[in-house]
Amino acid sequence: MHTPTAAPAARAVDGRGPVTLLRTVAALACLETLVQGLLAGMLLNGDVSSIDPHGFNAYVFELLVFLQVVAAVLLWRRNRWLTWPLKATVGILLATFTQTALGLQGSLAAHVTLGVALCAMETALVLRAFTLRAGHSPRPGPSTQGATPGPAGP
Repeated sequence: MHTPTAAPAARAVDGRGPVTLLRTVAALACLETLVQGLLAGMLLNGDVSSIDPHGFNAYVFELLVFLQVVAAVLLWRRNRWLTWPLKATVGILLATFTQTALGLQGSLAAHVTLGVALCAMETALVLRAFTLRAGHSPRPGPSTQGATPGPAGP
């Protein structure tokens, strides 16, 4: 008879601040992709006045994606084993620059397709970021300096 085993606990990452920053910025960037989609839909329906807000929001989205990379770097610096956030955010940043270039060139089919893909990538990043379990590892500080180390392990 097979007994089900519990799923292994997620490894805690050091640094609540970087985890919170990544979650917050990724959620805002994800929402921004929805705003961009709405503005693009308005433009495709003939509302030419939505082109300027769409262009402005593109730069807001680029800023948010850049901040995602910053958050991922901060997270990685404290957790060198955790590489997926940095890889994902850099990939999204490259896709975002490509998206902007396609939009400026007027390559509508590729621009819309990549926009949908960016929305999916941001959604996946947000979902994955919320699986991170933020913990805290003790760092040397005033309360731990000069402390007598405990007994050696086996």
